[in-house]
Amino acid sequence: MKRKTILSFITGLFLLGGLSSCMDLDETVYDKLPADDFGQSTAELNALIGNSHNTMKKFWTEYMHLSECSGSMAVTPTRRGGDWYDGGQYREIYMHTWTSQTSRVKSAWKAATEAIGTCNEAIRKLQNSEILTEEEKAQDVADLRGVRAFWIYVMMDYWGNIPLLTEFHPTDKVFPGNSSRQEVFDWLIQEVEEIKDICPPATTENYGSFTQGAAYSLLAKLYLNAEAWGVTFSGNAYQKVIDNCDKVMAMGYILEPNWKDNFSVTNENSKEAILAATFSSSDTGNDGNVKNELHNNTLHYKDYLFLGITASGTWNGICAQPEYVRLFDEEDARLDGTFLTGLMIDKSTGKPIMTDHNNELNHTIDVNMIPGMEYDGTNWSAVEQHDGARCFKWEFASDLTSSMGNDFHIFRLADIYLMKAEALLRGGGSVSEATALVNTIRERGYGNSDHNYATVTLKEVQLERRLELAWEVYSRQDDIRFGCFTTGMWPQSNCERKADDYLKLLPVSQDAWQVNPNLKQNPGYAAFSK
Repeated sequence: MKRKTILSFITGLFLLGGLSSCMDLDETVYDKLPADDFGQSTAELNALIGNSHNTMKKFWTEYMHLSECSGSMAVTPTRRGGDWYDGGQYREIYMHTWTSQTSRVKSAWKAATEAIGTCNEAIRKLQNSEILTEEEKAQDVADLRGVRAFWIYVMMDYWGNIPLLTEFHPTDKVFPGNSSRQEVFDWLIQEVEEIKDICPPATTENYGSFTQGAAYSLLAKLYLNAEAWGVTFSGNAYQKVIDNCDKVMAMGYILEPNWKDNFSVTNENSKEAILAATFSSSDTGNDGNVKNELHNNTLHYKDYLFLGITASGTWNGICAQPEYVRLFDEEDARLDGTFLTGLMIDKSTGKPIMTDHNNELNHTIDVNMIPGMEYDGTNWSAVEQHDGARCFKWEFASDLTSSMGNDFHIFRLADIYLMKAEALLRGGGSVSEATALVNTIRERGYGNSDHNYATVTLKEVQLERRLELAWEVYSRQDDIRFGCFTTGMWPQSNCERKADDYLKLLPVSQDAWQVNPNLKQNPGYAAFSK
Protein backbone atom coordinates (compact mmCIF):
# COMPACT_ATOMS: atom_id res chain seq x y z
CA MET A 1 0.00 0.00 0.00
CA LYS A 2 1.34 3.44 -0.85
CA ARG A 3 2.30 5.15 2.38
CA LYS A 4 0.19 8.19 3.17
CA THR A 5 -1.93 9.53 5.96
CA ILE A 6 -5.50 9.58 4.73
CA LEU A 7 -7.83 11.34 7.10
CA SER A 8 -10.49 12.42 4.62
CA PHE A 9 -11.89 8.89 4.41
CA ILE A 10 -12.20 8.40 8.10
CA THR A 11 -15.44 10.08 9.09
CA GLY A 12 -17.41 8.40 6.34
CA LEU A 13 -15.93 5.02 7.11
CA PHE A 14 -16.75 5.48 10.79
CA LEU A 15 -20.37 5.70 9.76
CA LEU A 16 -20.18 2.76 7.39
CA GLY A 17 -18.14 0.45 9.59
CA GLY A 18 -18.82 1.69 13.08
CA LEU A 19 -15.07 2.18 13.57
CA SER A 20 -14.19 3.22 17.10
CA SER A 21 -11.74 2.67 19.91
CA CYS A 22 -11.73 -1.00 20.76
CA MET A 23 -9.96 -1.49 24.02
CA ASP A 24 -10.68 1.37 26.33
CA LEU A 25 -9.90 0.15 29.83
CA ASP A 26 -12.47 2.62 31.13
CA GLU A 27 -15.37 1.59 28.95
CA THR A 28 -15.31 -0.96 26.14
CA VAL A 29 -18.17 -0.38 23.74
CA TYR A 30 -18.50 -3.71 22.01
CA ASP A 31 -21.55 -2.84 19.93
CA LYS A 32 -19.53 -0.17 18.08
CA LEU A 33 -16.70 -2.40 16.92
CA PRO A 34 -16.26 -2.69 13.15
CA ALA A 35 -17.50 -5.79 11.45
CA ASP A 36 -15.06 -8.68 11.24
CA ASP A 37 -14.77 -8.19 7.50
CA PHE A 38 -13.93 -4.49 7.82
CA GLY A 39 -10.45 -3.89 6.41
CA GLN A 40 -10.84 -5.80 3.16
CA SER A 41 -10.22 -2.81 0.89
CA THR A 42 -7.46 -0.24 0.55
CA ALA A 43 -9.83 2.51 1.67
CA GLU A 44 -10.82 0.61 4.80
CA LEU A 45 -7.21 -0.19 5.68
CA ASN A 46 -6.29 3.46 5.20
CA ALA A 47 -9.14 4.37 7.54
CA LEU A 48 -7.77 2.02 10.19
CA ILE A 49 -4.30 3.51 9.82
CA GLY A 50 -5.64 7.06 9.77
CA ASN A 51 -7.77 6.44 12.84
CA SER A 52 -4.70 5.32 14.76
CA HIS A 53 -2.74 8.38 13.61
CA ASN A 54 -5.69 10.53 14.62
CA THR A 55 -5.32 9.44 18.24
CA MET A 56 -2.18 11.56 18.50
CA LYS A 57 -4.36 14.67 18.37
CA LYS A 58 -5.43 13.88 21.91
CA PHE A 59 -1.88 14.16 23.18
CA TRP A 60 -2.19 17.87 22.42
CA THR A 61 -5.78 18.37 23.55
CA GLU A 62 -5.63 16.23 26.72
CA TYR A 63 -2.06 16.65 27.94
CA MET A 64 -1.17 20.30 27.32
CA HIS A 65 -2.96 21.58 30.43
CA LEU A 66 -1.76 18.61 32.48
CA SER A 67 1.89 19.03 31.51
CA GLU A 68 2.34 22.79 31.30
CA CYS A 69 0.23 23.67 34.36
CA SER A 70 1.65 20.99 36.64
CA GLY A 71 5.10 22.10 35.49
CA SER A 72 6.63 25.57 35.55
CA MET A 73 5.23 26.88 32.29
CA ALA A 74 1.54 27.75 32.56
CA VAL A 75 -1.45 28.16 34.85
CA THR A 76 -5.18 28.09 34.26
CA PRO A 77 -6.45 30.54 36.87
CA THR A 78 -10.04 31.11 37.87
CA ARG A 79 -11.19 34.33 36.23
CA ARG A 80 -13.27 37.04 37.89
CA GLY A 81 -16.83 35.82 37.48
CA GLY A 82 -15.95 32.14 38.01
CA ASP A 83 -14.81 31.01 34.57
CA TRP A 84 -12.33 28.13 34.67
CA TYR A 85 -12.94 27.16 38.28
CA ASP A 86 -14.61 23.96 37.06
CA GLY A 87 -14.84 22.30 40.45
CA GLY A 88 -11.26 23.19 41.29
CA GLN A 89 -9.60 20.83 38.80
CA TYR A 90 -7.19 23.46 37.46
CA ARG A 91 -6.30 24.49 41.00
CA GLU A 92 -5.54 20.82 41.71
CA ILE A 93 -3.28 20.57 38.67
CA TYR A 94 -1.27 23.66 39.54
CA MET A 95 -1.13 22.96 43.29
CA HIS A 96 -0.32 19.24 42.80
CA THR A 97 -3.35 18.24 44.88
CA TRP A 98 -4.89 16.05 42.19
CA THR A 99 -6.73 12.86 43.06
CA SER A 100 -8.02 9.84 41.18
CA GLN A 101 -11.23 11.84 40.69
CA THR A 102 -9.64 14.92 39.08
CA SER A 103 -11.34 15.40 35.74
CA ARG A 104 -8.21 16.10 33.68
CA VAL A 105 -6.44 13.09 35.19
CA LYS A 106 -9.34 10.82 34.29
CA SER A 107 -9.72 12.15 30.74
CA ALA A 108 -5.98 11.89 30.06
CA TRP A 109 -5.94 8.24 31.18
CA LYS A 110 -9.02 7.56 29.08
CA ALA A 111 -7.53 9.17 25.96
CA ALA A 112 -4.38 7.07 26.23
CA THR A 113 -6.12 3.75 26.83
CA GLU A 114 -8.56 4.39 24.02
CA ALA A 115 -5.66 5.17 21.69
CA ILE A 116 -3.85 1.96 22.62
CA GLY A 117 -7.01 -0.03 21.98
CA THR A 118 -7.52 1.66 18.63
CA CYS A 119 -3.98 0.72 17.60
CA ASN A 120 -4.36 -2.87 18.81
CA GLU A 121 -7.46 -3.32 16.70
CA ALA A 122 -5.86 -1.80 13.60
CA ILE A 123 -2.71 -3.89 14.01
CA ARG A 124 -4.79 -7.08 14.16
CA LYS A 125 -6.70 -6.11 11.02
CA LEU A 126 -3.54 -5.27 9.11
CA GLN A 127 -1.79 -8.45 10.18
CA ASN A 128 -4.73 -10.48 8.88
CA SER A 129 -5.04 -8.54 5.62
CA GLU A 130 -4.79 -10.49 2.40
CA ILE A 131 -4.52 -7.48 0.06
CA LEU A 132 -1.15 -6.20 1.28
CA THR A 133 2.24 -7.43 0.20
CA GLU A 134 4.40 -8.68 3.04
CA GLU A 135 6.60 -5.58 2.73
CA GLU A 136 3.59 -3.25 2.86
CA LYS A 137 2.11 -5.13 5.78
CA ALA A 138 5.37 -5.02 7.74
CA GLN A 139 5.71 -1.26 7.27
CA ASP A 140 2.08 -0.46 8.05
CA VAL A 141 2.10 -2.61 11.17
CA ALA A 142 5.39 -1.08 12.32
CA ASP A 143 3.86 2.38 11.89
CA LEU A 144 0.95 1.51 14.17
CA ARG A 145 3.13 -0.33 16.66
CA GLY A 146 5.02 2.94 16.86
CA VAL A 147 1.88 4.95 17.60
CA ARG A 148 0.92 2.39 20.25
CA ALA A 149 4.42 2.55 21.75
CA PHE A 150 4.16 6.33 21.90
CA TRP A 151 0.96 6.12 23.94
CA ILE A 152 2.40 3.46 26.26
CA TYR A 153 5.42 5.75 26.76
CA VAL A 154 3.06 8.61 27.65
CA MET A 155 1.22 6.48 30.20
CA MET A 156 4.47 5.20 31.69
CA ASP A 157 5.75 8.77 31.98
CA TYR A 158 2.64 10.09 33.73
CA TRP A 159 1.52 7.04 35.74
CA GLY A 160 4.55 4.78 35.90
CA ASN A 161 2.87 1.46 36.72
CA ILE A 162 0.28 0.79 34.05
CA PRO A 163 -1.63 -2.10 32.45
CA LEU A 164 0.38 -3.32 29.49
CA LEU A 165 -2.19 -4.43 26.94
CA THR A 166 -0.78 -5.22 23.51
CA GLU A 167 -3.44 -7.47 22.00
CA PHE A 168 -6.95 -6.82 20.78
CA HIS A 169 -9.74 -8.77 22.49
CA PRO A 170 -12.99 -8.21 20.56
CA THR A 171 -15.31 -10.28 22.73
CA ASP A 172 -13.64 -11.13 26.04
CA LYS A 173 -13.16 -8.39 28.58
CA VAL A 174 -9.51 -8.57 29.59
CA PHE A 175 -8.50 -6.72 32.74
CA PRO A 176 -4.73 -6.82 33.25
CA GLY A 177 -3.19 -5.51 36.43
CA ASN A 178 -0.42 -2.94 36.60
CA SER A 179 2.97 -3.72 35.16
CA SER A 180 5.86 -1.97 36.89
CA ARG A 181 7.48 1.02 35.24
CA GLN A 182 10.61 -1.11 34.79
CA GLU A 183 8.62 -3.81 32.98
CA VAL A 184 6.94 -1.25 30.74
CA PHE A 185 10.25 0.45 29.99
CA ASP A 186 11.86 -2.87 29.06
CA TRP A 187 8.93 -3.69 26.78
CA LEU A 188 9.13 -0.28 25.11
CA ILE A 189 12.84 -0.53 24.40
CA GLN A 190 12.43 -3.97 22.85
CA GLU A 191 9.36 -2.92 20.86
CA VAL A 192 10.83 0.26 19.40
CA GLU A 193 14.17 -1.41 18.66
CA GLU A 194 12.26 -4.05 16.66
CA ILE A 195 10.36 -1.55 14.51
CA LYS A 196 12.76 1.40 14.18
CA ASP A 197 14.09 0.42 10.75
CA ILE A 198 10.82 -1.09 9.48
CA CYS A 199 8.71 2.04 10.07
CA PRO A 200 8.05 4.29 7.08
CA PRO A 201 11.10 6.34 6.08
CA ALA A 202 11.28 9.99 7.07
CA THR A 203 9.91 11.54 3.89
CA THR A 204 7.43 14.29 3.11
CA GLU A 205 4.95 11.70 1.88
CA ASN A 206 4.94 10.03 5.29
CA TYR A 207 4.20 13.18 7.28
CA GLY A 208 1.72 12.27 10.01
CA SER A 209 2.90 8.66 10.20
CA PHE A 210 5.13 7.14 12.85
CA THR A 211 8.33 7.14 10.82
CA GLN A 212 11.84 5.91 11.45
CA GLY A 213 12.63 9.43 12.66
CA ALA A 214 9.86 9.19 15.24
CA ALA A 215 11.12 5.77 16.38
CA TYR A 216 14.68 6.95 16.97
CA SER A 217 13.34 10.11 18.66
CA LEU A 218 11.25 8.00 21.02
CA LEU A 219 14.25 5.85 21.89
CA ALA A 220 16.21 9.01 22.70
CA LYS A 221 13.36 10.19 24.95
CA LEU A 222 13.23 6.86 26.76
CA TYR A 223 16.94 6.81 27.50
CA LEU A 224 17.12 10.51 28.42
CA ASN A 225 14.42 10.13 31.07
CA ALA A 226 15.46 6.69 32.32
CA GLU A 227 17.43 7.99 35.30
CA ALA A 228 14.58 10.26 36.41
CA TRP A 229 12.16 7.34 36.08
CA GLY A 230 14.35 5.10 38.21
CA VAL A 231 14.65 2.32 35.62
CA THR A 232 17.80 0.35 34.87
CA PHE A 233 19.27 -1.41 31.83
CA SER A 234 22.61 -2.45 30.45
CA GLY A 235 24.73 0.18 28.74
CA ASN A 236 25.27 3.92 28.99
CA ALA A 237 21.94 5.76 28.85
CA TYR A 238 23.38 9.06 27.69
CA GLN A 239 25.47 7.51 24.95
CA LYS A 240 22.31 5.82 23.72
CA VAL A 241 20.58 9.22 23.66
CA ILE A 242 23.45 10.65 21.61
CA ASP A 243 23.45 7.71 19.19
CA ASN A 244 19.71 7.91 18.59
CA CYS A 245 19.78 11.69 18.19
CA ASP A 246 22.60 11.31 15.65
CA LYS A 247 20.43 8.88 13.69
CA VAL A 248 17.61 11.42 13.55
CA MET A 249 19.92 14.30 12.64
CA ALA A 250 21.23 12.28 9.68
CA MET A 251 17.76 11.68 8.22
CA GLY A 252 17.40 14.93 6.30
CA TYR A 253 15.38 16.99 8.76
CA ILE A 254 16.32 20.68 8.70
CA LEU A 255 15.98 23.41 11.29
CA GLU A 256 13.59 25.91 9.75
CA PRO A 257 15.46 29.21 9.23
CA ASN A 258 12.31 31.06 10.31
CA TRP A 259 11.36 29.67 13.71
CA LYS A 260 7.71 30.69 13.31
CA ASP A 261 7.30 28.46 10.25
CA ASN A 262 7.04 25.56 12.71
CA PHE A 263 3.80 27.05 14.03
CA SER A 264 2.20 28.61 10.96
CA VAL A 265 -1.21 27.69 9.58
CA THR A 266 0.68 25.63 6.98
CA ASN A 267 3.20 24.09 9.37
CA GLU A 268 2.72 20.70 7.75
CA ASN A 269 5.43 22.02 5.40
CA SER A 270 7.99 22.33 8.20
CA LYS A 271 11.15 20.36 7.48
CA GLU A 272 11.77 20.28 11.23
CA ALA A 273 8.71 18.17 12.10
CA ILE A 274 9.42 14.56 13.06
CA LEU A 275 6.12 13.34 14.55
CA ALA A 276 2.95 15.34 14.05
CA ALA A 277 -0.64 15.36 15.21
CA THR A 278 -2.43 16.61 12.11
CA PHE A 279 -5.36 18.99 12.46
CA SER A 280 -7.69 20.65 9.97
CA SER A 281 -9.84 23.76 10.17
CA SER A 282 -12.70 21.48 9.12
CA ASP A 283 -12.34 19.18 12.14
CA THR A 284 -15.71 18.87 13.85
CA GLY A 285 -14.92 17.15 17.13
CA ASN A 286 -17.07 14.17 16.13
CA ASP A 287 -16.10 10.57 15.32
CA GLY A 288 -12.55 11.01 16.60
CA ASN A 289 -12.07 14.10 14.43
CA VAL A 290 -10.64 16.07 17.35
CA LYS A 291 -10.51 19.85 17.05
CA ASN A 292 -7.52 22.05 17.81
CA GLU A 293 -9.07 24.64 20.11
CA LEU A 294 -5.97 26.34 21.43
CA HIS A 295 -7.49 29.73 20.58
CA ASN A 296 -10.53 29.00 22.71
CA ASN A 297 -8.43 27.78 25.62
CA THR A 298 -6.15 30.82 25.85
CA LEU A 299 -7.60 33.94 24.19
CA HIS A 300 -9.71 36.51 26.04
CA TYR A 301 -13.31 36.82 24.91
CA LYS A 302 -12.43 40.01 23.00
CA ASP A 303 -8.91 39.30 21.74
CA TYR A 304 -10.36 38.66 18.29
CA LEU A 305 -10.85 42.41 17.91
CA PHE A 306 -7.09 42.93 18.25
CA LEU A 307 -6.04 39.89 16.24
CA GLY A 308 -8.46 40.51 13.38
CA ILE A 309 -9.72 36.93 13.36
CA THR A 310 -13.24 35.63 12.87
CA ALA A 311 -13.36 33.57 16.06
CA SER A 312 -15.15 35.41 18.86
CA GLY A 313 -16.37 34.25 22.25
CA THR A 314 -13.14 32.46 23.07
CA TRP A 315 -12.92 31.08 26.60
CA ASN A 316 -10.19 33.15 28.31
CA GLY A 317 -8.32 30.38 30.09
CA ILE A 318 -4.72 29.25 30.19
CA CYS A 319 -1.86 31.75 30.46
CA ALA A 320 1.85 31.68 31.24
CA GLN A 321 3.28 31.63 34.73
CA PRO A 322 4.80 35.13 35.13
CA GLU A 323 8.37 34.18 35.97
CA TYR A 324 8.46 31.84 32.99
CA VAL A 325 7.81 34.78 30.66
CA ARG A 326 10.57 36.73 32.38
CA LEU A 327 13.09 34.06 31.40
CA PHE A 328 12.96 35.49 27.87
CA ASP A 329 15.26 38.30 26.79
CA GLU A 330 13.55 41.17 24.98
CA GLU A 331 15.94 40.72 22.06
CA ASP A 332 14.89 37.10 21.64
CA ALA A 333 12.24 36.96 18.90
CA ARG A 334 10.73 33.96 20.64
CA LEU A 335 9.37 36.24 23.38
CA ASP A 336 6.85 38.01 21.14
CA GLY A 337 6.47 34.85 19.08
CA THR A 338 5.39 32.84 22.12
CA PHE A 339 3.26 35.20 24.25
CA LEU A 340 0.50 37.71 23.62
CA THR A 341 1.02 40.56 26.08
CA GLY A 342 0.29 44.25 26.45
CA LEU A 343 -2.59 46.58 25.62
CA MET A 344 -5.02 45.16 23.07
CA ILE A 345 -6.16 47.72 20.48
CA ASP A 346 -9.34 47.23 18.45
CA LYS A 347 -8.18 47.10 14.83
CA SER A 348 -11.42 48.62 13.59
CA THR A 349 -11.46 51.65 15.94
CA GLY A 350 -7.85 52.15 16.94
CA LYS A 351 -8.94 52.38 20.58
CA PRO A 352 -8.16 50.14 23.55
CA ILE A 353 -10.51 47.20 23.93
CA MET A 354 -12.53 47.34 27.16
CA THR A 355 -13.48 44.28 29.18
CA ASP A 356 -16.94 43.67 30.62
CA HIS A 357 -15.57 44.94 33.94
CA ASN A 358 -14.66 48.28 32.33
CA ASN A 359 -10.93 47.59 32.39
CA GLU A 360 -8.65 48.07 29.43
CA LEU A 361 -7.81 44.70 27.92
CA ASN A 362 -4.15 44.67 28.87
CA HIS A 363 -2.55 41.24 29.06
CA THR A 364 -0.13 41.76 31.91
CA ILE A 365 2.66 39.33 32.59
CA ASP A 366 1.70 39.27 36.25
CA VAL A 367 -1.30 37.21 37.32
CA ASN A 368 -2.54 38.42 40.69
CA MET A 369 -5.18 36.80 42.86
CA ILE A 370 -7.90 39.15 44.09
CA PRO A 371 -8.32 39.14 47.90
CA GLY A 372 -11.79 38.13 49.00
CA MET A 373 -12.54 36.02 45.92
CA GLU A 374 -11.38 32.67 47.29
CA TYR A 375 -13.16 29.45 46.34
CA ASP A 376 -14.39 26.55 48.46
CA GLY A 377 -12.60 27.64 51.59
CA THR A 378 -9.19 27.42 49.92
CA ASN A 379 -6.54 30.05 49.21
CA TRP A 380 -7.28 29.80 45.49
CA SER A 381 -8.74 33.15 44.46
CA ALA A 382 -9.97 34.63 41.19
CA VAL A 383 -7.80 36.85 39.00
CA GLU A 384 -8.78 39.63 36.63
CA GLN A 385 -10.08 38.52 33.26
CA HIS A 386 -7.27 40.25 31.38
CA ASP A 387 -4.35 38.98 33.50
CA GLY A 388 -1.69 36.77 32.01
CA ALA A 389 0.42 36.30 28.89
CA ARG A 390 -1.54 34.21 26.40
CA CYS A 391 -0.27 31.55 24.04
CA PHE A 392 0.71 33.23 20.78
CA LYS A 393 3.02 30.55 19.42
CA TRP A 394 0.78 29.07 16.74
CA GLU A 395 -0.52 31.39 14.04
CA PHE A 396 -4.21 32.28 14.24
CA ALA A 397 -5.72 32.21 10.75
CA SER A 398 -7.77 35.29 9.86
CA ASP A 399 -10.78 33.11 9.04
CA LEU A 400 -10.44 30.97 12.18
CA THR A 401 -13.78 29.96 13.63
CA SER A 402 -14.10 26.54 15.26
CA SER A 403 -10.87 24.55 14.80
CA MET A 404 -7.32 25.66 14.13
CA GLY A 405 -5.73 23.99 11.12
CA ASN A 406 -2.21 24.17 12.52
CA ASP A 407 -0.64 20.80 13.28
CA PHE A 408 1.06 20.02 16.57
CA HIS A 409 4.60 18.66 16.26
CA ILE A 410 5.07 16.13 19.04
CA PHE A 411 8.74 15.69 18.14
CA ARG A 412 10.77 18.23 16.17
CA LEU A 413 14.43 18.64 15.35
CA ALA A 414 15.17 21.49 17.78
CA ASP A 415 14.28 19.16 20.64
CA ILE A 416 16.69 16.55 19.25
CA TYR A 417 19.53 19.11 19.25
CA LEU A 418 18.82 20.02 22.86
CA MET A 419 18.41 16.40 23.97
CA LYS A 420 21.80 15.56 22.50
CA ALA A 421 23.37 18.58 24.22
CA GLU A 422 21.88 17.50 27.54
CA ALA A 423 23.06 13.92 27.11
CA LEU A 424 26.59 15.09 26.29
CA LEU A 425 26.71 17.05 29.54
CA ARG A 426 25.06 14.41 31.71
CA GLY A 427 27.26 11.69 30.27
CA GLY A 428 30.57 13.51 30.49
CA GLY A 429 30.85 14.10 26.75
CA SER A 430 32.09 17.04 24.71
CA VAL A 431 31.12 20.37 26.29
CA SER A 432 32.12 22.22 23.13
CA GLU A 433 29.78 20.09 21.03
CA ALA A 434 26.95 20.62 23.51
CA THR A 435 27.62 24.36 23.41
CA ALA A 436 27.49 24.40 19.62
CA LEU A 437 24.16 22.55 19.60
CA VAL A 438 22.58 24.95 22.10
CA ASN A 439 23.96 27.98 20.26
CA THR A 440 22.48 26.77 16.98
CA ILE A 441 19.02 26.92 18.52
CA ARG A 442 19.74 30.12 20.43
CA GLU A 443 21.11 31.93 17.38
CA ARG A 444 17.95 31.22 15.43
CA GLY A 445 15.87 32.68 18.25
CA TYR A 446 17.86 35.89 18.46
CA GLY A 447 18.57 36.21 14.75
CA ASN A 448 22.31 36.62 15.37
CA SER A 449 25.20 35.17 17.35
CA ASP A 450 25.53 38.08 19.79
CA HIS A 451 23.93 36.08 22.60
CA ASN A 452 25.73 32.79 22.02
CA TYR A 453 27.29 31.04 25.00
CA ALA A 454 31.03 30.54 25.38
CA THR A 455 30.22 27.30 27.19
CA VAL A 456 27.10 25.64 28.57
CA THR A 457 26.10 23.67 31.62
CA LEU A 458 22.83 21.88 32.32
CA LYS A 459 21.46 25.22 33.55
CA GLU A 460 21.80 26.76 30.08
CA VAL A 461 20.37 23.65 28.41
CA GLN A 462 17.32 23.78 30.65
CA LEU A 463 16.85 27.48 29.95
CA GLU A 464 17.11 26.97 26.21
CA ARG A 465 14.56 24.17 26.35
CA ARG A 466 12.18 26.52 28.15
CA LEU A 467 12.70 29.28 25.59
CA GLU A 468 12.40 27.00 22.59
CA LEU A 469 9.71 24.55 23.68
CA ALA A 470 7.20 26.61 25.68
CA TRP A 471 3.60 25.32 25.40
CA GLU A 472 4.82 22.12 23.64
CA VAL A 473 3.92 19.63 26.41
CA TYR A 474 7.46 19.30 27.76
CA SER A 475 7.27 21.26 31.02
CA ARG A 476 6.29 18.48 33.44
CA GLN A 477 8.74 15.92 32.08
CA ASP A 478 11.60 18.41 31.85
CA ASP A 479 10.98 19.81 35.32
CA ILE A 480 11.06 16.31 36.83
CA ARG A 481 14.29 15.50 35.00
CA PHE A 482 15.94 18.78 36.06
CA GLY A 483 14.74 18.44 39.65
CA CYS A 484 12.42 21.45 39.86
CA PHE A 485 8.96 19.92 39.43
CA THR A 486 7.64 21.15 42.76
CA THR A 487 8.69 24.76 42.14
CA GLY A 488 6.28 26.83 40.08
CA MET A 489 6.89 30.23 38.50
CA TRP A 490 3.75 31.93 39.77
CA PRO A 491 4.83 33.71 42.96
CA GLN A 492 1.59 33.63 44.94
CA SER A 493 2.48 33.16 48.60
CA ASN A 494 -0.85 31.49 49.32
CA CYS A 495 -0.42 28.91 46.54
CA GLU A 496 2.66 26.90 47.38
CA ARG A 497 2.69 23.52 45.72
CA LYS A 498 2.81 20.18 47.44
CA ALA A 499 6.36 18.89 47.20
CA ASP A 500 6.07 15.17 47.98
CA ASP A 501 8.10 12.90 45.74
CA TYR A 502 5.16 10.59 44.99
CA LEU A 503 3.53 13.42 43.01
CA LYS A 504 5.90 12.72 40.14
CA LEU A 505 3.35 10.03 39.25
CA LEU A 506 -0.33 10.77 38.76
CA PRO A 507 -3.01 8.72 40.52
CA VAL A 508 -4.66 5.95 38.54
CA SER A 509 -8.12 7.05 37.43
CA GLN A 510 -11.04 6.12 39.67
CA ASP A 511 -13.15 5.48 36.56
CA ALA A 512 -10.58 3.00 35.23
CA TRP A 513 -10.53 1.07 38.50
CA GLN A 514 -14.33 0.82 38.59
CA VAL A 515 -14.15 -1.08 35.30
CA ASN A 516 -10.92 -2.93 36.04
CA PRO A 517 -10.62 -3.82 39.74
CA ASN A 518 -7.24 -5.45 39.08
CA LEU A 519 -5.64 -2.01 38.89
CA LYS A 520 -3.58 -0.87 41.88
CA GLN A 521 -3.33 2.74 42.98
CA ASN A 522 0.06 4.46 42.87
CA PRO A 523 1.83 4.93 46.23
CA GLY A 524 0.95 8.05 48.20
CA TYR A 525 -2.62 8.35 46.98
CA ALA A 526 -5.86 7.48 48.75
CA ALA A 527 -7.37 4.09 47.99
CA PHE A 528 -10.05 3.89 45.33
CA SER A 529 -13.56 4.80 46.50
CA LYS A 530 -15.74 1.69 46.55
